[in-house]
Amino acid sequence: MLGTELLETLLTSYAECYDIQRDYPIQDAVYPAYAKFNVTSAKYVLMKKAELWRVNCFEHAFFSVVSSLQTEDLQKLRRQITEYMEPQLVRSGAKYPPPNHMYTFLTAIFISEGRVSPEVKKEVQRFRYFKNYLASIRGYSEARLLVFELEAGEIFGNRAAKEMVKGYRKAGILKKEKNWNLGRNLK
Repeated sequence: MLGTELLETLLTSYAECYDIQRDYPIQDAVYPAYAKFNVTSAKYVLMKKAELWRVNCFEHAFFSVVSSLQTEDLQKLRRQITEYMEPQLVRSGAKYPPPNHMYTFLTAIFISEGRVSPEVKKEVQRFRYFKNYLASIRGYSEARLLVFELEAGEIFGNRAAKEMVKGYRKAGILKKEKNWNLGRNLK
């Protein structure tokens, strides 16, 4: 299975709950897919007009297929998060997110067809972006980074993506296909 096939498998699973857009441009890059999710929860007494509280939660997931994940890819992602994703997608250009904002996850999913160097793996695991607004009164945003390394059949990510990594490993998404070495004979 190639990276594009895994991308289609992932997008099929995301399609039930996320709004998916193909070929999403951000600055100098075009992501093959972008998925957006939001949920609102509220508590009220007797009538909806007597609302006690309301929270809005969001996720913006960006998918990318690369031949081999490099340091430059992570640097570009960090720049896109700070210059576009957080200011535009989380705050909509305002100083703070709207009232009732609880959290926004900015998720990057890289599908690396080739091996990822140990140095880049460490960079992925150390990758961190976290920002809270008005001492968390207006919530927070956090970057999650998930990598599928097809040649090695591995899934790893940063600390914020720990539960995602666990979930995909448990689902056995890379074990469903035995030929993840992309047609290469590994001896």
